[in-house]
Amino acid sequence: MAALHGFSLSGEQFASIASRSVQLHAPDLPGHGTTRVDPVDVSTTLRVLSEWLRSFNAPIPLLGYSQGGRMALLVALEYPDLVDRLILVSTSPGISSEVDREARRRSDEILADRIETIGLDAFLDEWLEGSITGTSHLSEEARRVDRATRAENTTVGLASALRGLGQGTQPFVGDRLGELSMPVVTISGERDEKYTRLAAEIAESVPHGRHLSIANAGHNVVLDAPEELAAAIAAFCRVVGR
Repeated sequence: MAALHGFSLSGEQFASIASRSVQLHAPDLPGHGTTRVDPVDVSTTLRVLSEWLRSFNAPIPLLGYSQGGRMALLVALEYPDLVDRLILVSTSPGISSEVDREARRRSDEILADRIETIGLDAFLDEWLEGSITGTSHLSEEARRVDRATRAENTTVGLASALRGLGQGTQPFVGDRLGELSMPVVTISGERDEKYTRLAAEIAESVPHGRHLSIANAGHNVVLDAPEELAAAIAAFCRVVGR
């Protein structure tokens, strides 16, 4: 299974899932970790991901979380022959309104400027206290591991990822979901009301979709409920594989 991580993280985000008997191949997306892909934009990201997926010589399951989920959704739409099933965790199909999308682009640009101004450590202090992205509810060890993963990034990389891969620059694909012919499962944390609604809408819009809500989890289901998420993914793959 291929897995695409969320903003400010890296492929290491999925270590807790992989350790629970789900075999994952998780690259660092452009602007993150050790990747050197340039430019950091949607078209380049999709091209590089498609080339990487072809290296497996057969369609494989594709998992994406948050920003990585949006990229996974775009890959599945543009290169359906490379994806045999799709798992979207806390994922949006983009912003439908051009006005709202432009407002988000400006917001992301402001945040990118702030990252470059205050530096990575100060940005992570703020990001990890956010209403959606906060980790204060987790154990000290879980917070430490999560922070260490994010700290491997750079200010330049994260700023470029916001500018090039944010929802303000991504095309809206909510009107294309009916094109997805592979089985799709959307997963959300029950405490994340916005993305639970989006997950249900996506699942209802694809021909072979289902939605799972994981109890006691927020937006970052990978971090909040790794055992439950791994079990849900494994079960989905077993059923689909029959």
